Amino acid sequence: MQWNKPKSVRQIGEAPGRDRVYIEDYVVRFAKELAGQGRGPEKAAMLLGSTFLNNGEKIYQISGVVEIPGFAGRSGPVLDQGVWDRIYTEIKENFTDLEIVGWFFSCRGFSAKQAPQLLEIHKQNFQHRDKVLYLYEENEKEDSFFLYRNGRFEKQKGYYVYYEKNPEMLAYIERESNRRVHIVEQEDDRVLRNIRGIMEEKEQVRVQSRKKQKRESRLGYSLGSMVALIALVIGVATLRNQSALDQVKRQVENLQQMATGVQKENQTMVETMGSGLTKATPTPAPASTAAVSGNAMN
Repeated sequence: MQWNKPKSVRQIGEAPGRDRVYIEDYVVRFAKELAGQGRGPEKAAMLLGSTFLNNGEKIYQISGVVEIPGFAGRSGPVLDQGVWDRIYTEIKENFTDLEIVGWFFSCRGFSAKQAPQLLEIHKQNFQHRDKVLYLYEENEKEDSFFLYRNGRFEKQKGYYVYYEKNPEMLAYIERESNRRVHIVEQEDDRVLRNIRGIMEEKEQVRVQSRKKQKRESRLGYSLGSMVALIALVIGVATLRNQSALDQVKRQVENLQQMATGVQKENQTMVETMGSGLTKATPTPAPASTAAVSGNAMN
């Protein structure tokens, strides 16, 4: 098939000596947007397009891309049949007359240790290994292309971005954007539900805490009332005992006063005589008696 060179082309880096990569602008945009999404540290996609031979050079013209589902959660280098089925379904539904010409891989903080892993993925999943690898390092925002030669990856010095009408890719981007918006809305709903759940749990804790405080307050009030009642009973008992003691005291004082009064009425004058005997002086008689006695003596 004859290759028709795109009319609007921008060169990135140095032009390689052999084999060239042309990638459509929408594909680059989609790949970098995929890399920037927070759905795992690694993202990958299949690059779609056509290959041509032109003056002894192999031309990779990339005009489509579909995400590899569940790439970060894979168990090994080989993509399982379920993943391949979904990839081919996406290609059939969104792109026509395009084939897989390579793959895209992005990560944060790419290291040299990952190169053998990528090479193994490439070997295990592509029967015809003459595919391209489009690598994008998200932290540094740097991208580059690699071609498979002699059992290893060979980095291209440069590549080309071309611009032309690409309705299939544009429609795919729009569908994927709508799907991702729906996923984000579902995630937002899930987050809101979690927030509501947390708020409800906190409200339940506050209600239980208030109930507990009320119970403790009632218990404290009851204990305080009991203590006050006990103190009142003790006080009344003490007052009663004190009243009884006062009453006994008053009765003793009355008896003492009565005894003192009798002694005063029967008071005896005592005179000491030389003989050591005591003579009691009788209590003087009333005046009427003394008068009668005087008349009798006369």
